[in-house]
Amino acid sequence: MAKPVLIFYCGITMVPAMQSLIKTFQQTHNCTFLIRQGGSGELLRALTLFQKGDLFLPGSESYYRKAPKGLFVYRRTIGKNRLALFVRTEDADRIHSLDDLHKKGAYFAIGDAWIGSVGRATRTLIRSTFGEAAWRRYEDEAVYFGSDSRDLLRLMEEEGVEATINWKAAAFRLNNPTERLRIYSIPEAEAHAKKLVISTLRFSEHPTLARAFVDFAASPVGRRIMKRYGLGDGK
Repeated sequence: MAKPVLIFYCGITMVPAMQSLIKTFQQTHNCTFLIRQGGSGELLRALTLFQKGDLFLPGSESYYRKAPKGLFVYRRTIGKNRLALFVRTEDADRIHSLDDLHKKGAYFAIGDAWIGSVGRATRTLIRSTFGEAAWRRYEDEAVYFGSDSRDLLRLMEEEGVEATINWKAAAFRLNNPTERLRIYSIPEAEAHAKKLVISTLRFSEHPTLARAFVDFAASPVGRRIMKRYGLGDGK
């Protein structure tokens, strides 16, 4: 008999952590996973349209409020997503903070607030901390708008972007990130850390397995794995 295949809609930033969780989960559960990764908004639109799949993990719990009623069945919080300032190593001598993006004339990118969770969170952070006018300035001065955290990394590697505001955990997508990047905490970002909530889907073909994975992700073992990937509840 073929193994059950769970279709998992997962925000880009959380994919490395989820792959580690899945590997451990499969030691005691006979199943496989098909991860559909992308910007959280794109994933929500896809699963709503196709009505097929088992699990959903967006970069922010706010996406649940945008969904049709009854789409999500069983949810649990498994960690938090935090923003950080990513700077190329060769530019780290002059860029250390959000203010430096303006004062030092940095060639920087931000997330598209209409597509992915990282863009939405960046907009919320800047508006709440510095005001609407400051957000407009960030929009005007940014040289690129990334669709998601992976795209922001690509812009740094391929387009010469010196700095981005990205999810801290996105660095785990890179090999040897400390050699290529400097990652600076943003003090104001802690107040805007986004809860990571995983959910089963109404139309899941494997609801028992999907629920078991949600519980595993929320367990002490699952949370320790999340912490290793920069997605723990603590700082």
